[in-house]
Formats: sequence, structure tokens, C-alpha cells
Amino acid sequence: MSPPVQALGPYAAGAELLSITDQIRAAEDGASLQRAVDHLLHPEHGALERVREALEAAGEQVNDLDDDAYALADRFGFASEFVSSAQSELIDSEAELRRVGAASTSYSPAPTVRDHRGAALATSPAANQAKVSSASSSPSAPCSATGHPPRASTPRR
Repeated sequence: MSPPVQALGPYAAGAELLSITDQIRAAEDGASLQRAVDHLLHPEHGALERVREALEAAGEQVNDLDDDAYALADRFGFASEFVSSAQSELIDSEAELRRVGAASTSYSPAPTVRDHRGAALATSPAANQAKVSSASSSPSAPCSATGHPPRASTPRR
């Protein structure tokens, strides 16, 4: 459990975040977890938005107080952008959070890549025969370590 609120002294925001953390840890289902996490992620009133605004304001204030402290102001600006990125990453998580822990009893885990790697790399007898006959009749593309020709890479999103 978190330290008592009184132990944080003047750090009321920290005490509130500890309270939210305790609510998150105490969540018994996805819906209660989502409600607790909403205190962090709400786009207008959540703690991350308030932290982002505070960091941005701190950077602006550093600039206002000392034009030569631009490196420090930039650090606050970068921190504000990192918080904004975290918000963007989690913006659509509400519905997913509500479903956490609500899986049916008939659920079976999806097969992993490791489970099917051997099958994916195995070659059928017909494919082996085709390789042998094509290798003797025409030059082939270079093969990778898996025995398959290299594929052009495509950009990932």
C-alpha cells in the first residue's frame, strides 16, 4: 500500500496520485479498473493532461524568467511532449480496459508464433520436388538460411 497522505506533506498532487494508484491496484474487474485509470487518462481532466500542462507552463515560465535558460525550457517542453505521447498511446484504451478479466471460460489462448514456426518453415514433398526440378532447369534466386528466397522488406507502421 501507499504511504499515508500525511507523509507527503505539501505534495497534494502526489497524494492524489497515490490514491488513484491504490484504486487501480484494488480494481476487481475491468470496469472498475477503467474507472480508476480514467482519473489518469481523461483527455481534459485527467492527471496526465494536468502534468502535461504543468510541464509546458514550467518551460514557458523558465523562458519568461531567463532568456538564457533556453536549454532548461526545452527540457520541460520535451517532457511535456513525452506525456502527450503517452496520452496518445492510451487514448482508446477505455473499452479494452472494461473487457480485462471478462474472458469467457471457453477461451483458449491463441497459438503463438513459436508453436507454428516448424510448420511454417517445413516444405511439402511437392514443393521439394518442384525445387529439385526447377533448380536443374533454370537459375534460381539466392536462398536465405531458412531455404526460402529473400523477400523485399515492406515498411511497418
